[in-house]
Amino acid sequence: MVHMEKQTFDKTPKILPKYVEYSVISTMLDNAKKNRYRDYILLLLLSRTGMRISEVTKLKKQDIQENTIIVRLGKGKKDRVIPLDNELGSILGLFSDRLTPNQKLFPITERQARNVVYRYTPDGMNIHPHTIRHSFAVHCLKNGMNIRNLQKILGHTNLTTTQVYLDLTAQDVQDDFVKVKW
Repeated sequence: MVHMEKQTFDKTPKILPKYVEYSVISTMLDNAKKNRYRDYILLLLLSRTGMRISEVTKLKKQDIQENTIIVRLGKGKKDRVIPLDNELGSILGLFSDRLTPNQKLFPITERQARNVVYRYTPDGMNIHPHTIRHSFAVHCLKNGMNIRNLQKILGHTNLTTTQVYLDLTAQDVQDDFVKVKW
């Protein structure tokens, strides 16, 4: 007798995370830089590290090393290390220069940090802090980052959580293909 496993097919479409192109984030950064340096650094940190807003508001000077950020007790009460590019590392070093090691970089609430994102969101767009996190992930994959490394940076326990972003980049391929004139 042959036993067959019952296969189930999820007929509900997957809801893919919303993200924006880096050009939109770049516009937000430019506007913040002209208005308030603290806001610029907060947005820059979100866009270049993929950190969660809760992690950014808990970040202390001692968590910033020369080329890394140590996220202490992130989601799931796990620590992780996020690499920093040289420019961001230098900017954070200057920004935190007068702080003691135990002082927070941004002594604001999560709500206040969210409001920074909303303040610089272009008119007609709906961008949240987590949208910037999704955008970071897609940007990394589009530029050739290994998905396992991205998984570590984002702090995902399961690779399947990170693989959602592969579907987004596949959609980009499809969207570009449709533009081809035959």
